[in-house]
Amino acid sequence: MTELSAARKEKAAASGVADHVLDPGVEDIKARVLELTGGAGADAAFECAGVSAVLDTVLDVVKPAGVVVNVSIWGRPAAVDMQKIVLKEIDLRGTIAYRGDHGAAIRLVQEGKVDLKPFITGRIALEDLVDKGFDTLINHNETAVKTSSARRDLHLIRNSCTRLPVVSSGPHPL
Repeated sequence: MTELSAARKEKAAASGVADHVLDPGVEDIKARVLELTGGAGADAAFECAGVSAVLDTVLDVVKPAGVVVNVSIWGRPAAVDMQKIVLKEIDLRGTIAYRGDHGAAIRLVQEGKVDLKPFITGRIALEDLVDKGFDTLINHNETAVKTSSARRDLHLIRNSCTRLPVVSSGPHPL
């Protein structure tokens, strides 16, 4: 996983959700992924930041014929080097709302195989979700790893990319 935020890096390392936590501010991500994979590159990578530089890095680190999944919502059009996709025959996919994945994820939590509690760094009352939730999402991304709003069985958790070969969340000035 790649991450700039100290809070997110700490959560990923402490919880064990990532085998390796890389900081693009101090490491050459492509070189490090190639080192970790014996020069092969990642089988799959998930782009979760909505930042062109991160997408470019993800395209660099995935192996030929690898899969890149974009799960971010982009605030502006992406700049994509199509030659990287074509020459490496990369399978680039987009997804929204993790369609079809919720059942399996919920079962993992219910069976105790995944503990979400360490990732919840804040709670917001449901009636304050719009005002405080968006403020947290926009202005406190460095410290808010997950934010939960609960009333009865309702749980809303944001930024749920974890335990992936290469995961980037938050803006990265690569």
